[in-house]
Amino acid sequence: MALGIIFGETSTQEFSFLFGDIDGEHQNQLKFSYVEVDLPESDDKVVAKVVDVNTENPLLAKDTAKFYSEHETLGFSVPDIISHRFTLYQAKCEVMGVYNSTKNKIDPLTQAIQPGVPVNLLSDDILIKLFSESEPWYLSLGHVEIPGRETQAQVSLNADSIVTMHAGVFGMTGMGKTTTTAVILEELMFRGAKTIVFDPHGDYVNLNKIRRKLYDEFKLKIENDEDLIKKISDYKGYLREKLPNLDDFYSEQIETELMDENIFYRLFNFCLIKNRHLMVDSADSASIPEQLLNDIIDGIKQLDWQNENVLPRELVNRMLALNLNAYPKIKMYPDQGPYFTMRLIEAMARENFRDAQTGFVIPWLQGLTEEQRKNLQDISLLNHLMRRANNMGESVSRPPIERILRRAIQTVENLRVRDCGSMDIRDFVDLFCSTDGKMTNVSTAIFNLSDLENNQVRRTLVWAVMEFAFDRYKSKHFIMGENAHPILFALEEARTLIPRQEESSSSGEINPATKAARFAAQQIATEGRKMGLGMLVISQKPASVDSLTTSQANTLILHRVINPDDQSYIRDVGESLSNPDLEILKTVKEGVAIVTGDALKTRMSPLVKIRNRYSEPGAERPRPIENKWRKPE
Repeated sequence: MALGIIFGETSTQEFSFLFGDIDGEHQNQLKFSYVEVDLPESDDKVVAKVVDVNTENPLLAKDTAKFYSEHETLGFSVPDIISHRFTLYQAKCEVMGVYNSTKNKIDPLTQAIQPGVPVNLLSDDILIKLFSESEPWYLSLGHVEIPGRETQAQVSLNADSIVTMHAGVFGMTGMGKTTTTAVILEELMFRGAKTIVFDPHGDYVNLNKIRRKLYDEFKLKIENDEDLIKKISDYKGYLREKLPNLDDFYSEQIETELMDENIFYRLFNFCLIKNRHLMVDSADSASIPEQLLNDIIDGIKQLDWQNENVLPRELVNRMLALNLNAYPKIKMYPDQGPYFTMRLIEAMARENFRDAQTGFVIPWLQGLTEEQRKNLQDISLLNHLMRRANNMGESVSRPPIERILRRAIQTVENLRVRDCGSMDIRDFVDLFCSTDGKMTNVSTAIFNLSDLENNQVRRTLVWAVMEFAFDRYKSKHFIMGENAHPILFALEEARTLIPRQEESSSSGEINPATKAARFAAQQIATEGRKMGLGMLVISQKPASVDSLTTSQANTLILHRVINPDDQSYIRDVGESLSNPDLEILKTVKEGVAIVTGDALKTRMSPLVKIRNRYSEPGAERPRPIENKWRKPE
């Protein structure tokens, strides 16, 4: 039996249908679900999304009710309708297009549907064809979310669109942005992407470790399966020889990746690339059916990770993640002029040099000997410049130069107290981005910013890394596909790293680190696509992030957004979002998001239940009151 029938005025953009609901089961479940309407003399179907359900239906007058009761679709007689005045509902639908069964795609609807035509729920089969893709370069984000109905339709995203066409993950605190971002990073990590993550709160430092609760589900089966134990052991021995030969500082991280549970984590994700139906939605205990556990184990045992036709050798040999706790080294970089070094000093000091002061500092830097350029760095370079300033006599530029240098020295000293390392940014970019660099087989570099002194130092690091990378690719020193990898920059808490709001330094000017970070992000957002440089911007306040950068995001994943400024901003940048979509954003549940943009297989805007991350979370959400009252287990 059909769900309902179309009535009233229709167009190629929208229509409404009437349906019965004696038990009140459908009225809340239909909103944001998908329906289909058969086209006459064709196998094609009109696909539409229910955007509103009206329970105050004016069509329940006796004469109208008699007309609709004659359609057996509704399943009522006239007396029934009169006695159940509020059991008929009007569902307003937004037309997505015509599903062409031959081409397996959505085409525009060119002629309005006639009233009186039956409406059905869209089948899982068509949902899967619209949103799911099994090719390995598509990520698995989660399942289509339809209230009151479980679907098998996974939502896939094109990895190349994420990496080179830019993307944004926005939503209020606690609604699932971090989980969504972790899922994207995991999926990219196991498919061959190279990502640099700026992580202010340590949310992603465990991307290379399996989620403990998830592993516990498999642990007993692994311990009792000799074939799987051997497979894990063989892969571990292979990796021990093939993982990047980094220095001792990173040896502990490599050992972490060689633990049995994390070897299983690799095999599990490689298995999922080939077997999408084995995707686990939740990592909570007792939520994974026994049969699914067995199927995953069998899939891993059958996985031939040594066959390059199954898995590219590059993926098998990789170190998953490298955690870095560092600030940009202040030095004269060979491929950068003195102005770059001066900008580093300004950013660390949170104050700009004036033109007259620049007239002194730049010649001092230019006058460094080759030996001084090599040996003077951080505090030794700043002290050298301080000595030059001390010899300026009574110049009016002397006090501000000394003040800026002292502030930069204090910043570096504070960073050292926090055990932050001094990183040669040029070396890092070359080693990570180039195909023959020492870090070429490192998938994800995670800059843990939680120990950096303040947002200005964090922005300095963001600017220095992205500026160096952009220069390398822009100058053709690096060419994607020849001697360099495509690189995705992921900016968590982007409103603190590349803020939109103008911030002033003590001199009344825009803070130099803020200005520099925004400029570097804008360069990559506007020019980086063809070079192979992409941006993933994550924020709870999208309206507070640099607007030029976020406006270039071709794919948006939107969790709950209520703030009017953020809603207005999303309205401007989310060109394919309708007003009903924006209304839904105010009420979507935790872990659910609207996805829209270029990375989707079909350019619609589905509601998606994001799968849980498979990696161990980083910093846990504080629960001080709950912990005070919770009884020890």
